[in-house]
Amino acid sequence: MLNDGPGVYLAISALVVAVLSYCRKYRLDHSRPPLPPGPTPLPVLGNILSLDSARPWLTFNAWRSTHGDIIYARLLSKPILVVNSEEVAKDLFERRSGIYSDRSQSIVYEAFASDFNTGFMPYGNRWRLHRRIFHQAFHQTAVPAYHAAQLRSAHKMLFSFLQDPENYPNHFQMFTMTFMLSIIYDCEAKVEDDHVANAITRYGELIVDGFAPAAMMLMETFPFLLQLPSWFPGATFKRASLKCIQAGHDVKEIPFQYVKERMSANDMGPCLVADALNRTSEEDDVNITAIKETASVAFVGMQTTDTLLVFLLAMVLDPEVQAKAQAEIDRVVGKDRLPNFDDRPALPYLEAVLRETLRWHPVVPFGIPHATTTSDIYNGYFIPKGLAMTHDATKYPSPDEFKPERFFEDDGSLNSDTMRISFGWGRRICVGRHLVDASLWIAMANFLAFFSAHKALDEHGMEIPVVPKFTNGFTVFE
Repeated sequence: MLNDGPGVYLAISALVVAVLSYCRKYRLDHSRPPLPPGPTPLPVLGNILSLDSARPWLTFNAWRSTHGDIIYARLLSKPILVVNSEEVAKDLFERRSGIYSDRSQSIVYEAFASDFNTGFMPYGNRWRLHRRIFHQAFHQTAVPAYHAAQLRSAHKMLFSFLQDPENYPNHFQMFTMTFMLSIIYDCEAKVEDDHVANAITRYGELIVDGFAPAAMMLMETFPFLLQLPSWFPGATFKRASLKCIQAGHDVKEIPFQYVKERMSANDMGPCLVADALNRTSEEDDVNITAIKETASVAFVGMQTTDTLLVFLLAMVLDPEVQAKAQAEIDRVVGKDRLPNFDDRPALPYLEAVLRETLRWHPVVPFGIPHATTTSDIYNGYFIPKGLAMTHDATKYPSPDEFKPERFFEDDGSLNSDTMRISFGWGRRICVGRHLVDASLWIAMANFLAFFSAHKALDEHGMEIPVVPKFTNGFTVFE
C-alpha cells in the first residue's frame, strides 16, 4: 500500500484542483450578469452547423427574430456577438469606442498577406500610424481636391462603355483604378500591361478568393492546412497563400519604387505617397513601411467597383427608378453637358438612389468584426473580453425592394439617413468614406446622364430575364 501512496496523493491533488477550478468558474458565472441570449450551441461545434457559411449575414438576421438585437453564439471554439440594431451598434462602437475598437485576429491574415491591412489591425500604435496617414489624405475637407481626377475618370468610363458596353465590369474597375492611381501614386494606367496597375489588380483578386467565409472558417479550424508543403497533394490553401504573399510584397514595393524613382528625378506631382514621404525622414523605417502599407491598402478598401455593379443591376431590374433619376438629371443639368459635383445639391433623387444602392446589397454585408479589449456590462448582459462582434441592422420595410423613396421625408426633402452604416462605426469607421461617396456619386450621375441600362434581348427581340446572383465571399457583388 505504501507504493500506492504517491499515486493516490497525486490523484487526490488533481481532483481537488479540478473541483476548485470548477467552483471558481461556477462562482464567476453566477456572480456576473448572464451572457446575451442566443442559439443553443452543440458540444465542440457550437452553432456552426446552423450557420450559412457562404452568407452568414442571412443566418444572423434569422437569429434576430428569435433572440433579439444582441446575440451570443459560438462557432467552434470562437465566441461571437451579433449586433442586429443600429442603436446598439452606436452604443457599443461609438459611445464605448475605447472598449469596442479592437479587431478579432485570424491566422488567415498573415497567410494571405493582409496583416498590414489597416482594417484588420489590432487597436494600437501601428493602427494609429496608418490611420493618421490615411486621415491626412482623405479627411472630408481634402476630398474636393480629388474631384477633378474623379470627373476625368468618369468621362473615360463613359467612353469605354460607348466602345465596348459588354465589358462593363472592367469599365467600372478602371474608373476606380484610374483616379485612385492618380491620388495615391500620381500615376496613370496607360496600357493594360502597366506593372503598377497589374500588381494592385492581382493582389485584390487573390485577397477576394482567400477571404471567402467558408475557406476562412476551414483554415481557422484546421490551421495545419497552412503548414503543409506546397507540393503536398491537396495543399490548395498553402499554394494560394504563397501566391498571395508574393502579390502582397509586389503591391507594396512596385508602386512605391515607381514614386521613389520619379521623386529622385524631380518629376513627381502631389499624391498620398509623395506627400507622406516629404513629411518623413529617410531613416524612419517604421513610417516608410507604414506609407507603403497604407498606399496599397487604399485600393483594397475602395469598394466602388462592386457597389457600381450593384447599382447597374438595380437600374436593369427597376427601369422606373432609372427613368426618374434620368429625368431629374435632364431637368437640372440639361442635355448639353455632363453632371459635375456642383450639381449634387440639386439632385436629391439621385442622392437617394446612391443611399439605396448602399443599403440594398452592401458589398461588405457584415463589415469587419470588432473585438473587445476588456469585459463590459451592457443592458444587463456580460460582454467578455476578446469577443468578436459583427452587426447587421435591419430597419427598412420591404428590404428586398429597391426603393430610393425610403430616404425622403413627407415634404419631399431627404431624411437624415445617409447610410453611414455602410462605412462602420466609431474609431474604426472607414477613413476613406468621403472619397468613396464622391466617387460613387459622380460615376452614377455621369452614367445615367449618358446611358440607360436594359435587359439584353434574345434573337426574337424578347427580353432575357435577369436572375441576380451574388458571389459568396468577404465582399459580395453581382
